[in-house]
This record gives sequence, C-alpha cells and structure tokens, in this order.
Amino acid sequence: MDPITAYFQLVEARPELFAPSEQIPLCLEEERLRAFASETGRPVGLVYDNRPYYMVLADLCRRADGRLYTYARVVYPRSGSNGVVVVPCRMGRFGLLSIFRHPPRAESGGEFPRGFAEDLSPPENAAKELWEEIGTRVDPGALVFLGEIQTDTGLSAGRVQVFCAQVEEAAVPAGNGEGIHGLRWVSEEDLREEIARGVITDGLTLAAYAQYRCWRERQGTSRPSAGISLH
Repeated sequence: MDPITAYFQLVEARPELFAPSEQIPLCLEEERLRAFASETGRPVGLVYDNRPYYMVLADLCRRADGRLYTYARVVYPRSGSNGVVVVPCRMGRFGLLSIFRHPPRAESGGEFPRGFAEDLSPPENAAKELWEEIGTRVDPGALVFLGEIQTDTGLSAGRVQVFCAQVEEAAVPAGNGEGIHGLRWVSEEDLREEIARGVITDGLTLAAYAQYRCWRERQGTSRPSAGISLH
C-alpha cells in the first residue's frame, strides 16, 4: 500500500490524530497530497509503519499565506497508553538498568524499566516489563500510579504511564535481547548526584523521577520509599 493511501486509512480510523487547528492547519485533500509529493519528491503520508510500536507521518500542512509544507511526527497504534515506565524501589534504593541503546549507539547512564504499550492494561504492562527487564514478579494491583508523561510534544503524540513498585530480589534475565546487561541499586542521594553531574540523561527516567518526587510530596513525607506503603 502506498503511503498516502495508508495515511487516509489512518485518518478514517483515528480521527483524533487529525484534529483541526488554526495554528497548524492540515491539508487533508488526497489529490493535493499526491500532487505535492509528485512535484517536490518529498515523502508524504504514512511514511514508515513500524506497528505494533509506532508510525511516522509526514503531514501536509498549510502556512498562513497558503504555502504547503511537510511536518513529520510519530504516532502510536493505540490511543491512551503508548507505553509505561516503572520506578523500582527496594530497601530505600532505586533500581537503574545498565543498557546499550541503539539510537545513540552508546551506553545509557542508567534507566528505569520501561516498554511500549501492548494488549494489556497499563498496570499489567508495567508488571510485565519488570519481569522481562529485572526478573521480578509484581502484582499489577500493588503498583502505584504516579501520573503520565508526554515524552516530546514536538515530535510525538505519545502518552506514557508512570508507576512505582516495591520489589524484592531482582536480576536481569540472561538473553533479554534488549541491550540490558546490568542492574544497580542507588540511594536517592546518589541518584540526584548522578542527575546533577549529567550521568543520568534519559528523559523518561528523569520525568518518572520527577513524578515520583511530586507523589511523595503529596504523601507528606520526605522519607525514602522503603518507608512508604504502596497499597
């Protein structure tokens, strides 16, 4: 299927992704999209389909003077939840994965477990990620929902749910296939120091920690998480 045909199928199936706006008007005339692609040689439509994970759109937008231009964005197959991230706590410490990330082709300075949305509820998906990435089983009902993150509104429409979990013994499963090769437990003081020094730079991890701190403040405590009931 060509990208423009696939694009208009998505317009029909997911109209909320194509909401009208006076600030950035979309051109949703198929003939105009095809003419623009032919005249400019630029990709237009659903230009990369990586379902069940994500899709890349090149929308045709209209400036105030009527000129057309393309504007790329990442959208997700599921509305509502596009993924989860979990803050694992154990004996007052935070669990950080040692992981090699493909996009920057480099080691990450430390990340909380996370994953794309699947055909599960967000708590079930979070529990699944904990099992797959740090080898610990947690009842989805025992997870604390901390809030949502929009990871990059300039690029993506995604919403990620954030959870906190008290875990027992944990170890990275061998042969996980995700570049994960270690798990370390750090105090909150060390976590904050690594953030300040630029060791931990992963956006989801930083945002999840911010959600965790706000949750703790709402609980009216500054004690380590080991002293907080998660039920």
